[in-house]
Amino acid sequence: MNLQATFVLQALGASARASGRSEALVFSGVTSDSRKAGPGLLFVAVPGEKFDGHAFIPQALAAGAGGVICRKGTPRAAGSALFIEVDDTIEAYRTLAAAWRARFKIPLLAVAGSVGKTTTKEFLAALMRGKHKKVLKTEGSQNGFLGVAMTLLELRPHHGAAVVEIGIDEPGAMIRHLEVVRPTSCVLTAIGPEHLEKLKDLDTVAREEGLAFDFTARAGGAVAVNLDDPWIAPWAEKLQREPYRARALLGFKLGPEEAGALRSQPNMRTLVGIPLSPERMRLGGTALPGKGETLRCPLPGSHNQRNLLAALALAMLEGLTPREARRGLESFEGAGGRTQVLKGKRGLHLLADHYNANPTSVEAALKLLANLKQSKQASSWACLGDMLELGPGEERFHRELGPALERSGVRGVFLYGPRMAHLLDELRHRRFTGIVEHYESHGALAARIGALARKGDWVLIKGSRGMKMEKVLESLK
Repeated sequence: MNLQATFVLQALGASARASGRSEALVFSGVTSDSRKAGPGLLFVAVPGEKFDGHAFIPQALAAGAGGVICRKGTPRAAGSALFIEVDDTIEAYRTLAAAWRARFKIPLLAVAGSVGKTTTKEFLAALMRGKHKKVLKTEGSQNGFLGVAMTLLELRPHHGAAVVEIGIDEPGAMIRHLEVVRPTSCVLTAIGPEHLEKLKDLDTVAREEGLAFDFTARAGGAVAVNLDDPWIAPWAEKLQREPYRARALLGFKLGPEEAGALRSQPNMRTLVGIPLSPERMRLGGTALPGKGETLRCPLPGSHNQRNLLAALALAMLEGLTPREARRGLESFEGAGGRTQVLKGKRGLHLLADHYNANPTSVEAALKLLANLKQSKQASSWACLGDMLELGPGEERFHRELGPALERSGVRGVFLYGPRMAHLLDELRHRRFTGIVEHYESHGALAARIGALARKGDWVLIKGSRGMKMEKVLESLK
């Protein structure tokens, strides 16, 4: 990275105050982690929930950082490093990222939505590697204000494309992201209950997520539309009217092609994925040239087939061919804690999907669990931790998992967390025929599963990130 100090100061504007040398100073990178600070880097002191980066400015300078962006009034340390004082370091970080992103005229594909973003992003980055040697992608789930800025500041001249995951947790967040990212194309994976403490209800979620389509289409970008999602599908017709001027639209759906649905949108091609088995998906429809083209979905479950379909639709809008898609997908590596099928102790099959949880993803995981258990002699078990950030309706959302658990055919349900106590009560009220128990510790829950489950059984481990359900997984591996 050749980030000139003069470029940084120009990007941050007149309100930024600089002291120390700046002429001909060039930074080799940007970081907000003092542990990663090194010679020539620009360190941004960012306040966090547990730590304030301003306390680590001395460590960053000792490691050789060539410059610091800090809050106005921060005492200047001795030395020759450039100090840039700003009103808000997080906003300065984002402003600098936006200015840096503007220097790159490459496909920048944005992935948003309530569920499946990270998996879709990983699929999309793999697919695009079939066309471009170097593809930048969001690492992990760094999809917030800092994470998006961190990703964009990793852009380099050798990148042929970039895939950016965008997450929102409050009204207004999407627009703030888009103004920095400026995507050339975008997709919404699905709409469901997410971060309802601030987003309040599904109408608000759909409206805020839909701004990704609105922004991209108004700017002349390309849009992939999930025709299976009732909140997203109406955009297929809406995007063909003024004031939108999308350069290309592509719908996608999972399941047998419905001629009526295709005829209703004559100006938009549709990519149809036909599930052949839990692990395979054939791609047909008008969008993919040549019949008989087939891609294997690397992850099990219809929800992951739809995630792959979303990624493929967006990649095709950026010029990906079937041959490139197949080549790129070979490089796919799944993200940890997301729909992983692992071998456990004593011959158990573990379905590890513990990185995050909301009602939509829990129901999808239970459906997958039922599909994976092929043997009638085997049993299936569900270990569920709280679903967080669901707002005032959290009790209702937990109780509403009852029917999905009944349909799943699980022999037992083992619950962890205070919110899952609502589901415990609901299942007892419904006279659930399987074992239903609630635990105060991961260890006790894991010990109970270990005592009951037998060789060949399937165990689902699912919960929001804050519930640390990976501790149960580690006990069973």
